[in-house]
Amino acid sequence: MVSVLAAAAAGIWFFLAEAGVVPGIDVGGIEIGASQTSAPVNEPSSGEPASGPSAEAEADPAPSAGANAISGTASVVDADTLDIHGERVRLNGVDAPESGQKCKDAAGTLYRCGTVAANELDTWINRNPVTCKITGKDRYGRSLGDCSVRGESVQRWLVSSGHALAYRAYSTEHVMAEVKAQQAGVGVWAGEFVMPWDWRQGLRMPGETPTKAMIDGKFASE
Repeated sequence: MVSVLAAAAAGIWFFLAEAGVVPGIDVGGIEIGASQTSAPVNEPSSGEPASGPSAEAEADPAPSAGANAISGTASVVDADTLDIHGERVRLNGVDAPESGQKCKDAAGTLYRCGTVAANELDTWINRNPVTCKITGKDRYGRSLGDCSVRGESVQRWLVSSGHALAYRAYSTEHVMAEVKAQQAGVGVWAGEFVMPWDWRQGLRMPGETPTKAMIDGKFASE
């Protein structure tokens, strides 16, 4: 009898299936047509995001100021180089003391002027967004940029404060700012220092250990 009822029920189930209705039918303790309910399309499963844009796509992109500019929070690599979202930006037209460079203050005491310059720049930026207009690449692959913070030129501030020099070999834009800083005796102009481009070639302040370039007479007076 059960087999007859099951066969009849199966016929009813197939008929309803054709109509788009698939119920579970209990005949004599035998359930026909019952199945697990599948999750709807695009419904998130446990621990998985819903279909659509990935979490990475939804994450805020790095702030940008346009195709030829970059903007965002900057890390100070040294006083003339910034890092914005992993991109190194070398400041156009200025040259600052290197991180390991020493200068003499007004009392004639050696101090790490490159470190001081970098720290002063970091304090001045104060986590404000930095915007750099990218103008090209240098020989080390770094982007070259004209940068600003709160609408003020980073380069002009560095030179005016005596924390960088006008890099005349590449630009004369900041020469007047340098002259004023020198007259005011601010930053490195308060004491003695070696031009950063000469320091990279091996020239050191009196009182420092001479480099091989100095011993070899590279900086001997003519």
